[in-house]
Amino acid sequence: MMYMAPNCSIASPLSQKQKTIWSLKSKGFSVSEIAKTLKTTRQYVNQTRLTAEAKLSSSLLEVAQLNDLQVIKLYPQQALLLCHHPVLNRKAIVTYTSSYGLKVWYWYDKPEGINDQSFLKQTKMYLLELAKERGIEITDTENMHPAKLADIIFSKIIPELKT
Repeated sequence: MMYMAPNCSIASPLSQKQKTIWSLKSKGFSVSEIAKTLKTTRQYVNQTRLTAEAKLSSSLLEVAQLNDLQVIKLYPQQALLLCHHPVLNRKAIVTYTSSYGLKVWYWYDKPEGINDQSFLKQTKMYLLELAKERGIEITDTENMHPAKLADIIFSKIIPELKT
């Protein structure tokens, strides 16, 4: 099970154009569709996407370093970093969304023990935004615990991830 560490969102490293192109690409839009929508060239879209991925990768790695996380695998196209925290002996994921910036997630053994409704609501909102931005459709989430929602979303982003 996973949980979002509170108050660990940081400013986005992307310019507005990079953020827009990265978000559209992560939702499944083709380079041609993005270029047409933004009234620009495919070359510009590709260059901007690659620059955004490089900036995000660098930022994800920096967050891992600042939090003493050991990197397992970087997923640059998903703006996601799978890590391990050696002291806590837990897996962690560093994620990025256009709306919320960077966040660190940790696996938690007993998520049902967390009863801070404000925190659970915030966590759920972030997860739903993460899914929406990645083009992942999930139904019947109203009564779903955020830990279950996180398991579904992260396993769709990284199919080989065992939670």
